[in-house]
Amino acid sequence: MSEVLRRHTVRAIPSGWVVATLTGSAVVCRTYDELVGAVAERSGLGIASVREQGLPAHAV
Repeated sequence: MSEVLRRHTVRAIPSGWVVATLTGSAVVCRTYDELVGAVAERSGLGIASVREQGLPAHAV
């Protein structure tokens, strides 16, 4: 998902993911749907587009 974001990073943690900015502001996503929503909101892309980029073709 990081390739979709220009100024943010996505990092896996044991209980989910962290979407962080260069300034240190961050949001913790505990489910895949929360991660997709956070990335979509920050990238300006649609939820379906972000979900497709994050899942392998056989999982969709």
